[in-house]
Amino acid sequence: TNSNSICSCADVSSMFLTPRWLVSHVFVIVLVGSCVAAGLWQVDRLQQRQAANALVEARIDGPPVSIDAIADLPPEDAEFQPVLASGRYEPEREILVANRVDGGSPGFWAWTVFVPESGGEVIVNRGFVNRGIVVEAEDAELVDSISAPDGFVTVSGRIRRGIVDARVSSDRSEISRPDAELAAGALGLDPLLDGELYVELIAQEPGQPTGMPRPVPGPELGDGPHRSYAFQWFTFATIGTVGYVLVLLRIRRGDASRGDVASRV
Repeated sequence: TNSNSICSCADVSSMFLTPRWLVSHVFVIVLVGSCVAAGLWQVDRLQQRQAANALVEARIDGPPVSIDAIADLPPEDAEFQPVLASGRYEPEREILVANRVDGGSPGFWAWTVFVPESGGEVIVNRGFVNRGIVVEAEDAELVDSISAPDGFVTVSGRIRRGIVDARVSSDRSEISRPDAELAAGALGLDPLLDGELYVELIAQEPGQPTGMPRPVPGPELGDGPHRSYAFQWFTFATIGTVGYVLVLLRIRRGDASRGDVASRV
């Protein structure tokens, strides 16, 4: 009996080394390995995201500096730096950034030329304006209430980097995306900062009497989906490995008859 059992186990084990089963083993190994690799890639992406977030947090929490102090910095070193600037807006030199959303409401960002008292010009994203106010408003007082203030103002903001490949409208009053270089060309800007950069308003003194435009919230610094994606990929790898081993064990423990073993090949 023991001899028959040993022979049966040997037959089943050798069955798992046939070309057909070897192909199956290789397929499962590749599949599981791919899942593990994808999970490790997501872990790496998560670590990169966390490192980038830490850098952004360090800059945002730092003390504001004069905008002139970062005039010569490259975009990657200047972005998210808090800045202070005193000067005046040029309300007639404004462009609207389309396709913006705030609280589920569609609208625009109001990008206005700002002239610091030290010289040069920058674009200030004064904030979000509901689409209805811009498109449908016929009340001159309402339009004036959201225009940039005249006179001397002090602006507190953060440096942001624009997105490229936008389109400008035929009348040069709107751009499709927050492309600072394109906006600068449309507004005839004498740039103080690198062409990719603009100032995202946090507060100004004196402020807008109506509270509009609404300043854009700061950047979201979450981990994103990378942690959950990594967990999913490692789960798939575990399920595939455990499941395949269980299938092999079930076949190995099947009926001892050769016919039954053969039927499972």
